[in-house]
Amino acid sequence: MRRGLAAAFVALAAVTVLAQEAPITIRAGRLVDGTGAVRENVRLTIVGSRIARVDRLRGAVTHDLSDLTVMPGWIDTHVHLTAHFDADGRNHSDQDESPAQAILYAVENAYRTLMAGFTTVQSLGSPRDKDLREAIARGSLPGPRILTSLRAVNARTGTPDEIRVHVRQLAADGADVVKVYASASIREGGSLLMSEEQLEAVCGEANAVGLRTVVHAYGTDGVTATIEAGCGGIEHGAYYDDSVIELMAERGTYLDPHIGLLWENYTEHKDAFLGQGNYTEEGFALMERARVTGYDTFQRTLRNRDVKVVYGTDAVAGAHGRNAEEFVARVRYGMQDPMDAILSATSRAAESLGLADDIGTVGPGFEADLVAVAGNPINDITAVRDVVFVMKGGVVYKNDAP
Repeated sequence: MRRGLAAAFVALAAVTVLAQEAPITIRAGRLVDGTGAVRENVRLTIVGSRIARVDRLRGAVTHDLSDLTVMPGWIDTHVHLTAHFDADGRNHSDQDESPAQAILYAVENAYRTLMAGFTTVQSLGSPRDKDLREAIARGSLPGPRILTSLRAVNARTGTPDEIRVHVRQLAADGADVVKVYASASIREGGSLLMSEEQLEAVCGEANAVGLRTVVHAYGTDGVTATIEAGCGGIEHGAYYDDSVIELMAERGTYLDPHIGLLWENYTEHKDAFLGQGNYTEEGFALMERARVTGYDTFQRTLRNRDVKVVYGTDAVAGAHGRNAEEFVARVRYGMQDPMDAILSATSRAAESLGLADDIGTVGPGFEADLVAVAGNPINDITAVRDVVFVMKGGVVYKNDAP
């Protein structure tokens, strides 16, 4: 009897493994694969969490997306998942909010972001991002893959030696990236605040412990100082001269500008922010100026094909789940080629995160992160607003296909 029970358990285990590894097949009417290539009538075979094969074989499939455009799951390299409005509709300021309430808001934001087609985000950043990152990674919650800075480094972090200690602590605490505030908020003029020694300390120490750096910086002085300090990525930028463009191209610096959703969200929800800190009428006027200047800066930057422009939204309260609007703004107002915009949110974004071998491309061996939209975003970028299908790591989270 014992032998019989043992055999039964072995057989059951074998059946379970086979069931788990049973391939999923998807028919893509159009595949934009994240490398710049477009293929028609493609079949994807997925085993476990990864893509096993890409071919054009016919036959029945698990998911028929013949009428849709399939792409790698999009990547937003700059969000703030814990940012939210309070029950009164105002930007979060409720000092009585419990930790449970705070994390639930973040869970809601993560879910909205995933449903919008973004399967990976970089949240910059709150200590609460760590628990959310790990819960999603366990499969306990639906949400995008999260990389987080946990906290930030700024001029007040201390002396160069104190900054180095802070960076080492971030690494020990499990940060994926170091977020640096080199410049003031754009609502305060965006001037450079950190010294050359401080910037060299934070970026040098981050490089030494194996962490990437992304730096909030504005203007020619701020962006130049950041690049020359050996930092890896620029957030915002907004305005700088052509010498900065050449320097970014020469050093291979990643640039994450924000020309659309960030400003649109603040305008739409102005009453929810106005009166808090530097959210003043003057601050909003400075943001509007940055928006206009940002279009010109973005267009000049795109003329140098060696600058590595990646996709980020700086999504704060009110913007989560609307991340794809940045695509529309970059193409309509920034004059970016639609394919280049898609690449900035797929393979190039993955490269900037150090994940180019795992995500951002539809091909054998890559994670099965997929988004499908009605229409063709290469011809009409607004198609990104109509997300029909979302898969992350081989798991389907949204399927509204007919």
